[in-house]
Amino acid sequence: MNTSIQVRFRYTIFFLAVLLLFPAGTLTAQDSPNWDNQVYLGNKVTFGQHKWKYSLELQTRLRNNFQQLDNWFIEFVSNYLVSKKFELVPDFRFTVKPDKTEYRIGLGVLYKRTTPKIQFVNQVKWQLDVDNHGKVGNAMREVIFLNYPVKEKIVTTLVAGFIYRWWSYWNGFQYIRVGPGITYRIDAKHTLNFSYFVGVENNTKDWLWAGIPMVQLVINVSKKYKYTPAYYFDF
Repeated sequence: MNTSIQVRFRYTIFFLAVLLLFPAGTLTAQDSPNWDNQVYLGNKVTFGQHKWKYSLELQTRLRNNFQQLDNWFIEFVSNYLVSKKFELVPDFRFTVKPDKTEYRIGLGVLYKRTTPKIQFVNQVKWQLDVDNHGKVGNAMREVIFLNYPVKEKIVTTLVAGFIYRWWSYWNGFQYIRVGPGITYRIDAKHTLNFSYFVGVENNTKDWLWAGIPMVQLVINVSKKYKYTPAYYFDF
């Protein structure tokens, strides 16, 4: 089996796994008394050139059936496009929650494989979280994205991933999420992202199911890059 056939086979298997897990997770969650409807609303500005890409995002997250503020944050991300297949991604996020504020320093690596019809992205990321009460913790996330352009202005996405945390008082998987998305390219500078995640959150006592639509407006100020950047987002 040649390389191109192997790659297509792996893509197909992943697509099928996500499509099977998504409805199964939804049915299981809706039967659970722990189901919640949440929403992520974001505005992002991106810019850069050659081997550097930058973004600044303001995002608000609601939970408890959209009735309660979970958090809002400002995040700055810089991507260094090492090569056609790899990106190095340091970032910084300042988060405001109802009971505390948090600072997060992150460092990630993206592996991307782009073909004329599909882009595969694997994100591995470590982060350090510090809040204003003195608590410090680490986390690692693993997320896979499959991006497929349907038309010139429309790109579909499938996402699956998890976040594992280790703190002084608790270690474990905190989030596991999966879902589809669609991106509409309004014009050369504006894109609109719609996604819907189904997932579970471990609050250290119970597993809580949630359905999470995400709406994100992206304004591309400049994008003259040497390599094609990975298309992905943090959830």
